[in-house]
Amino acid sequence: MRQLYRWLLPNWQRLFTVYVRWLPDSSDISSCDTCKTGYWGSTCNNACSAGCEGAVCGINDGSCTCRPGYYYLRCDQTCSLYCVNNICSANGSCECVEGHYGYRCENTCTNNCQACTDGTQCTVCPAGRHGPLCNLVCDCKGGLCDMVTGECNDQFTCPTQCTPCSATGDCTVCQAGLYGPQCSQTCTSSCYDGCEINTGACFVCKIGYYGPFCNYICSLTCSDLGCHQNGTCYQCSNTNVYGLNCNIQCSSLCMNGTCDRWTGKCPLICYIRCELCDTSTGNCIKCKQSNNYGSNCQYYCNTGCLNQTCNHTTGACFSCNNGQWGPFCNTSCSNGCSPSGCDRESGKCNECANKTVYGDFCETPCSTLCTNNQCERNGECLLGCETNHLSQMCKTKCSVTCNATTIGSRCDELGRCLEACVQRYTGEDCETSK
Repeated sequence: MRQLYRWLLPNWQRLFTVYVRWLPDSSDISSCDTCKTGYWGSTCNNACSAGCEGAVCGINDGSCTCRPGYYYLRCDQTCSLYCVNNICSANGSCECVEGHYGYRCENTCTNNCQACTDGTQCTVCPAGRHGPLCNLVCDCKGGLCDMVTGECNDQFTCPTQCTPCSATGDCTVCQAGLYGPQCSQTCTSSCYDGCEINTGACFVCKIGYYGPFCNYICSLTCSDLGCHQNGTCYQCSNTNVYGLNCNIQCSSLCMNGTCDRWTGKCPLICYIRCELCDTSTGNCIKCKQSNNYGSNCQYYCNTGCLNQTCNHTTGACFSCNNGQWGPFCNTSCSNGCSPSGCDRESGKCNECANKTVYGDFCETPCSTLCTNNQCERNGECLLGCETNHLSQMCKTKCSVTCNATTIGSRCDELGRCLEACVQRYTGEDCETSK
């Protein structure tokens, strides 16, 4: 704004024209209480990063929940191309695809490695190679060889970390906490009770973590209950923030600075699904229906929950339907389990569906040397052994120096020959030379 002023100065008898520009008082400059979606800052003149989920970010600093492929406070940094599923943690670290290693998977394994953890040691060699760097060749006609000695594996012995494994030596079931073809890779420490054998993706996250590999930390503004596996807070740590990740400040115009957890609107009345709510925050204290949960009873309990009822705050099931397990009863029991189902905490079968499999998850076939292929839960043969075999697992053969019989096996269950020994041998088991 400009104002024209004229003064007649008697000493010089000259007319001066002066233009004065008035600056507005600081009280005339207004700041925003809330911004339109996609913007942040005191005057909402900053655009949220393209990496922000749903183009939503905090009004104060632009922080947000990242879309897959982005990281950092404002999700304005891109994850490495060699991160599994293009997902990385808040500092850019991630699980590497095969052939790469390093904090952000920026390093490439030596050409001969199928997988590695650093540049000095391979963890898996391709067929036909062995040695620490898989740089030594073994001639096993296309088969696998021992990674250390190079000896061909005619009858491959499963790696100690897995049972059972395929004919190529790839594991089909890993010990808890491991994954990968050789079960040589460790699940993320924040996985709850293991991870998927092929990708390493966690079945369930420990409280405080989220993401497919549970390598993201729940927002600090989430309550002590943590967040869902997609990063959405179960509840906010206080009533002055809102949003999926509780990272957006409520308007100062709301009473006591509190607002609706999801929309940011100042609380007025209970939500329609609430039977009882806190009038200062709008959060439900009790849901009308037992199959709802959440601060506004906006979620449905998992269908795996018994009678589809759950904790109205966390969504954790009180009990599971038969055949389901886990905190949210969203994991199916092994196909090898009997109709009695499996343990709620571990997923281990209560009983096996039939006697031809064994193990905690009833997924390991009984030995073909067991009579009718039937065995106990620990793998010991149930009905005895096939002809000329003995021991609990029927892996021991009768001595070849026992004479054959007309009734079946050449020896009894202790390995003693039932008939005379062949020439030049003596003893109960015919193992002593004359």
